[in-house]
Amino acid sequence: MTDRRAFIGTLALSGVALAVGACASTTSAAGTPTPSPPPPVTKDGPWDNSWLDQLTAKHKQIFDISAYADGGGLFYAKNYFNAHRDGFGTVYPDVQAVLGIHGPAYPIVFSDAVWAQYHFGKRNKIKDPRTRTWALRNVLWQPREGEEMYEYSVNALQARGAKFIFCNNVLRFMTSSLAKETGVTPEAMRAELIGGLLPNVTVVPAMVVALGMAQERGCAYVYAGG
Repeated sequence: MTDRRAFIGTLALSGVALAVGACASTTSAAGTPTPSPPPPVTKDGPWDNSWLDQLTAKHKQIFDISAYADGGGLFYAKNYFNAHRDGFGTVYPDVQAVLGIHGPAYPIVFSDAVWAQYHFGKRNKIKDPRTRTWALRNVLWQPREGEEMYEYSVNALQARGAKFIFCNNVLRFMTSSLAKETGVTPEAMRAELIGGLLPNVTVVPAMVVALGMAQERGCAYVYAGG
């Protein structure tokens, strides 16, 4: 796992394998296909679902962010807040955004320490605008005033009413891959990664469910993959 392509390529192949397994069936003696039993319940919880109850604004939208894309998905959210403010005079708490981070977008929600420890910049071909070398910090977290991402950084959006959620399926894959790479136990690696999430980032059981749950709570949906 030396770069982003290998990391995410393996993730994609794992997803295909899981899908094939989920769709497999057996055939009864009478020749009627019977579905395979469901997989066992995971033990990754307990889950904090309070973010759903906090979706109380009149105007709320969930952004489906599945690509890092230099923070392009976060830029969408910045435009959302700006347009509500400039066009309608509406700001938080009357406007909220949920940013659903999954897939190759995973570096967005991790701390500088995790970026440096596991070389997220090199893995994902992300340059630090200050050094022009592979980033050893999360360039979308607390940038300096005047830097391009200053207005759409994670902390800037959180201050305007954005909630960040992160897919546990991606976290599980990261845990497994990095544990094998480093030789630590999966339990220790998962604890380290969870401890290395940025403040106020909530891990959800699966993004595919979280997107639907947010829409049931009144959020409009926007694909902001990149």
